[in-house]
Amino acid sequence: MNARKLLRVAGLAISLLAVAWIVMRFVESGALARLADLPIATGVLVAWLVAGAGAYAAAMALPALAWWRIVCGLAPHAPPAWPTMGTYAVSQYGKYLPGNVAHYALRHVWSRRYDIPHASLALASIMEAALLVLGALALIVGAGVQPTALSRLVDPRVAVVAVLLGIVTLALALYWIRRRRLFTRLHVPALPPSMMLAAFACYVAFFVCSALLVVGLARVLDFPVASAALLCAATAASWLAGFVVVGAPAGLGVREATFVALTGATLGEDHALLLIGLFRIVTFLGDTIFLAAGAAVMRNAQRHNGDRGA
Repeated sequence: MNARKLLRVAGLAISLLAVAWIVMRFVESGALARLADLPIATGVLVAWLVAGAGAYAAAMALPALAWWRIVCGLAPHAPPAWPTMGTYAVSQYGKYLPGNVAHYALRHVWSRRYDIPHASLALASIMEAALLVLGALALIVGAGVQPTALSRLVDPRVAVVAVLLGIVTLALALYWIRRRRLFTRLHVPALPPSMMLAAFACYVAFFVCSALLVVGLARVLDFPVASAALLCAATAASWLAGFVVVGAPAGLGVREATFVALTGATLGEDHALLLIGLFRIVTFLGDTIFLAAGAAVMRNAQRHNGDRGA
């Protein structure tokens, strides 16, 4: 077993352990009983979850737009906007498969139909990951509140500097390769600042939207929200934990465990468990709506290409 497979297996194991811990804490903390005693009607809660899923699906258009913008900046020619975003939407559902890498593979393969070089797509995935992490960290720092459990592990400001140094190093390496005219058979792009700023803005906006959905859900459930800023920081940090643990399908279990660890002392563990559990339902339904929208866009693009071919 090579190192890559070992990381995926380890990530999946962490995810399963985290899910087991979440289930155990659900039972022991009385979160299920709390669900039955919510001060709102079941129909109202279901309607809110569906509306939240629609809002989350709309927010997912932001990282899809960022992906198209990144590919435009790194490929020799710009691919069409809507089909590229539709490809992103459909392939994203692959993150729910074990290994948490299927969405990258699907996106890479499907994007090749627009004659985008392998090197450009690989670099685009690296830049997406770096800017996503930077966006999550920016929200954590910008919230002005660092959960105690998080600050014990890493200072988000130090992490921001580390990611920025990595991006600068990559940009300098690409510049040096182009200047030396190495790998002449490959398209070696620059890292346009306008591209990076546009993508970064999309990612920050996405994390803000996600955090506002969590805060809104807490308000609807009438949970004791002492600090909306803390919920925003915890939402971004829990996404980041699920992203970093390679192999956890869509960060399952890891995000929930991280959120509870960061907010349990403030919200109460039963409230934190219930809140992040319901938010997982919102994101899953939102990803499903986003998948359906992306599939419709891809079918429309294929139909137009077929008409042109005829």
